[in-house]
Amino acid sequence: MSKVILCAGKKAVRPYTLKTSGVNVYTIEELCYCLRAQLDMLDENMIDREMALFIRDELGFAERGDLLEQLVLTKADLKSRLVVILCTGDFYDESEIRRICDELDELAGMSAAGRRKRRADRYMQGGYYKDALKEYKGIISSVEGSTLSTQEYGNIMHNIGVINVRSARYDVAAEMFLEAYERNESRESLKCYFYALRLGHRDNEYIKEATRLLDNGELLKKIEEDIENATARIENAGEFGQLDRLKVLYQQGRTSEFDRLSDEMITVLKSGYRSAVTE
Repeated sequence: MSKVILCAGKKAVRPYTLKTSGVNVYTIEELCYCLRAQLDMLDENMIDREMALFIRDELGFAERGDLLEQLVLTKADLKSRLVVILCTGDFYDESEIRRICDELDELAGMSAAGRRKRRADRYMQGGYYKDALKEYKGIISSVEGSTLSTQEYGNIMHNIGVINVRSARYDVAAEMFLEAYERNESRESLKCYFYALRLGHRDNEYIKEATRLLDNGELLKKIEEDIENATARIENAGEFGQLDRLKVLYQQGRTSEFDRLSDEMITVLKSGYRSAVTE
């Protein structure tokens, strides 16, 4: 993930390496941003005396560094330590700091698996699908994954299905959506299962599963309408006519043109199928 951060304060000669991610930070603004971004990974051990000394000696905030060091030595809670850091720079205003504190309180009541799912959801919402998929798979294969409720597990499988749709792995996506539905009994997961079957051209299975799983024709009718509308949008955008153009560009090694055209096509596909596959 990346973001342009405008830094007005002193830049450290020696960076501080965040224990949660291994990222090096050189300014108070970078430190505040990274702590906010990794909020669901923080605990008291992450904001330690070493960080206090960095703020005091490297960044030149003597009073704040001393205060944080005192909080660490007296074993103050995570929120108290974090607020000292966030209030040191001007990167976040008072209202945003309050929101961060509220989010920290919410996280405190979550299980380890719940915190990891929250992080994975954030990756997914930001479009970082590879990171999200890695996190989701890590949850369900870990010991902490056994603490998930049936519905929570199903929701994770649903999101894995969404990521596979975005990668055009429709067969895998269909399996994920079916497993999600069997666990969370969500109408949305069921709909996405049928979307994935149709996108993967598994028409015989589509009909068979519709007979098995649908007790009325209303949902099937809605799915058919959504797929028809999405297909029409793509055809109107000329996507099918551009596939041959993409092949030629690739074969000729014209990578910049290939990348530009493929990006345009992906944008059309996302807009066409977003309503069908986004939870």
